[in-house]
Amino acid sequence: MSRALSRLCRVLTVSLALSGALALGGCGVKGPLEPPPGSPQTHPGPDGKVPKDTGPVKPNQPFILDGLL
Repeated sequence: MSRALSRLCRVLTVSLALSGALALGGCGVKGPLEPPPGSPQTHPGPDGKVPKDTGPVKPNQPFILDGLL
């Protein structure tokens, strides 16, 4: 009986770890996609207008959990 209990405990641990990884993988910045640095924005958007300049590029501020993702 203890063998079945240890297997159940192992399955629960693995499923919780996977659920946590998926939850952290969904974290990110909300908003539209940013073009790559240095690319020209001459292509019109879906409405036919050329997108305006959004300003300076944001500096990279790493987060402590970035290495896990």
